Amino acid sequence: MTKIEKPDVLVIGSGPAGGAVARTCAAEGKQVVVADYQPFGGTCPLRGCEPKKFLFDVTNVALRRMHMKERGLRGCLSIDWKKMMTGMAAMRDPIPKLVEEFYESHGITGVHGKAQFLTPDTVVINRIQYQPEKIVIAAGAKSRPVHFQGHELLTTTDEFFEMQELPSRIVFIGGGFIAFELSHVAAIAGAQVDVVLRSERFLRRFDASLVDCMIEASRDMGVRFHTMLPPNTLTREGDDLVLCAGEDNIEFRADCVVLAAGRIAHVEDLNPEKGGLELNQKGGIKVNEYMQSTSNPRVYAAGDVVGNSMELTPVASMEGMVVSHNILHGNEETPDYSVVPFTLFTHPPLSTVGMREEEAQAQNIPYKVFEGSSSGWSEYRRIGELYPSYKVLVSKKDDTMLGATVNGHNSEEIINIFAFAMRTNTTVAELTKWLWAYPSFGYTIRYMFK
Repeated sequence: MTKIEKPDVLVIGSGPAGGAVARTCAAEGKQVVVADYQPFGGTCPLRGCEPKKFLFDVTNVALRRMHMKERGLRGCLSIDWKKMMTGMAAMRDPIPKLVEEFYESHGITGVHGKAQFLTPDTVVINRIQYQPEKIVIAAGAKSRPVHFQGHELLTTTDEFFEMQELPSRIVFIGGGFIAFELSHVAAIAGAQVDVVLRSERFLRRFDASLVDCMIEASRDMGVRFHTMLPPNTLTREGDDLVLCAGEDNIEFRADCVVLAAGRIAHVEDLNPEKGGLELNQKGGIKVNEYMQSTSNPRVYAAGDVVGNSMELTPVASMEGMVVSHNILHGNEETPDYSVVPFTLFTHPPLSTVGMREEEAQAQNIPYKVFEGSSSGWSEYRRIGELYPSYKVLVSKKDDTMLGATVNGHNSEEIINIFAFAMRTNTTVAELTKWLWAYPSFGYTIRYMFK
């Protein structure tokens, strides 16, 4: 006879979204099972945000040293790639065990294995059938597949984080977050780096003019950018990988070609048809305002698997908390996407919150713009940063901020201040009265409105 388990809540995925659901529901006395076919913890701490930020912090010190050599610093500073990757692994590798121990200590059952729907109310994992009261899909996202000739020779971003030696020549295919962040790490560490994009515009979620400033900084560190070049073939010729791209079959020779062309909701392996799950236009689980499946009321979904273009750890955690509340108390809570700051951890980091100018124009919102270069400000001159810049959109109606983008050192903290001001409907007049520690990067907000 097939074994059948009937927990209160089955969570598919152990990342920030699934973890929020599991711990909150378990704290309220629910019997919770968490299933994941990969090590517990999810993409962010194991294959994304945290290891990436470790590499950013190390390479940032090396780049800052280069910028400061005209300011009195002596001696050489270079990246020991193997030691850096070993240090990153030492931070990352204990996480799955710690997550598993947390589950055990809080009465949560952790299951290692792939989850697949048999029916709308039954999920099978390791040949055991689960018929929970509620099913939460928090399976995250996976690399967007490509199908050109030779794609099997590509290196995944997961594999990049395992490299014990830095290839001399690397090509990144893609023009989003991961392509830019890893290309900067590789270039500062000493690799020859090319970024190849199939379309014309990089980083569409950021203001185009500030992306241009960041690209100039990237070129200074040796990163080369190529647009309108969809990949055609990837072949091996001796020790070289040869990528041919675009109408003219432009050739790139490399030791490693990394696929960084974005991610899609990790849905297909779940057998969504058997689960009675309707998918949205982006291929994620289609949900209503309460994060509940539109076609299977037993199911909720949170995080990247929803495919809502907000693939961010804080968003996934917030959605997980919304799902938890609605499971425990009925459909009352809805996610709030009104103010979501995020950062591209390049060198320098590029951060944004709220509207881009093109969005304000499309919605016919009256606004004024404060923008410019920050390179002449003492905060950036001290550290030798050449391309810092900013752009702030302010409502003409009530003097509150509609959006902001900041390119430069510590922009991730500056954008948090803007996000706070937006969430509290603080006007520019009020914001410029606030006192800040001086001389700090937060203080630069005062300069932006002069």
